[in-house]
Amino acid sequence: MDLQETRTKVLIAAADLFAAHGYYHVSVREICEAAGVSKPVLYYYFKDKDDLLLSLLVEVHSRLQQLFDSNIKPEESFEKNLDGLYQAYSTFALEYPYLIKLSTLIFFSPLPEKIKMIRIEKSNELKESIKTVFQKGSKEGILKNEQEGEMMALSLLGPIGVLLTTSVFLNDLGKPVTEALQEYFNFWKKKFLKN
Repeated sequence: MDLQETRTKVLIAAADLFAAHGYYHVSVREICEAAGVSKPVLYYYFKDKDDLLLSLLVEVHSRLQQLFDSNIKPEESFEKNLDGLYQAYSTFALEYPYLIKLSTLIFFSPLPEKIKMIRIEKSNELKESIKTVFQKGSKEGILKNEQEGEMMALSLLGPIGVLLTTSVFLNDLGKPVTEALQEYFNFWKKKFLKN
């Protein structure tokens, strides 16, 4: 097993345990057992449990940002980028279910203050990426309501967060959540786009 594979194995084990039991109720020993590694191996990759959680948080946001960057292009139309936004979330749901679980934990559970602050900062970075898409939609005149792009973005993103969170609680990750996302994107387009 190569170094990256081992690190990923530890991240997945920690994300699953944190999501199931809460950050404060999981020990380093339990993470090592779930990942099938020794404590020295875990400490080779991560300074401590906080560092592991921080790495997971960064992983959530960097994976989403990569998906946004590959599916959303400034030169494309609003509708094309809206489809790209769906593709980004759909791919995230299929390829990184452990990160969706972790996102839910990070949003709803008590965490160290440092982690909370970084979560807010990373969330704001992602919102900025999406906000520019909706500002372009406002400029193109494609939105039914002449509301600011930021409000339109929130009208789409809020329910997406609910869908992803619900999929964790119902254990419907993977294909069921992508189908629910597609239904919601279709509904949103009918409700808010002209034509």
